[in-house]
Amino acid sequence: MIILLYFDWVGCSKGIKEWETKIKEACVEKGIEYKGLYGSMNEKWNYVSIFEAESYENFLAMAKKVARPQRMPHNITEVLLPQVL
Repeated sequence: MIILLYFDWVGCSKGIKEWETKIKEACVEKGIEYKGLYGSMNEKWNYVSIFEAESYENFLAMAKKVARPQRMPHNITEVLLPQVL
């Protein structure tokens, strides 16, 4: 499944790079593929991080390894499930 983590960031680029480094390390540890950080064209969010995981539970286990920074005031997760037609 593909997981999108939309979020706003109210800090500097150094802070978001530090957060992303921690996310990458947690993904390696939990076997999740980190697809990268992108600027969101959505009017609501500044950024979106994209992940590929076997299950949402795996993603949650990875996310528990990295505390949400204070510079990330809010976020939302969107899960994209593969479809068999």
